[in-house]
Amino acid sequence: MKTAIPVNTQGRVSGHFAKAPYMLVLTDEGQRQWVANPMDADRCSGRCKLLAELEQAGVTRVLVRQIGQRTLGRFLRAGLQVYRLPAGATALPRAAAIPAEAQALSQASQGRPSKPRASHGEGTAGMTGCCGHH
Repeated sequence: MKTAIPVNTQGRVSGHFAKAPYMLVLTDEGQRQWVANPMDADRCSGRCKLLAELEQAGVTRVLVRQIGQRTLGRFLRAGLQVYRLPAGATALPRAAAIPAEAQALSQASQGRPSKPRASHGEGTAGMTGCCGHH
């Protein structure tokens, strides 16, 4: 199995999934692959891009400290297992195993409330894509 972990610029587990510049993908054997986080630059379509990249990398689990409700819901609907680390946990694990103290998240409501969406003003009303609103 492969696990994705959001990583900050100091090489630690990021405090918030969407703001992490990188995702570290770990295998059970400890192999590492780095993925740039497209959500860091483009929150809306970045969610779709990141989900596609994680699926392409074979990721089945995501380990986070904080994650927004919309992103959590999207990942759960895509079949990813999402786990939350306890507050203050910043050390990167050596392999893809989920730490015993991690909490399994099974509902979008377990994420942080997402910020209200800004109006895109691009005439996309009625169109639905990966993000559900354009």
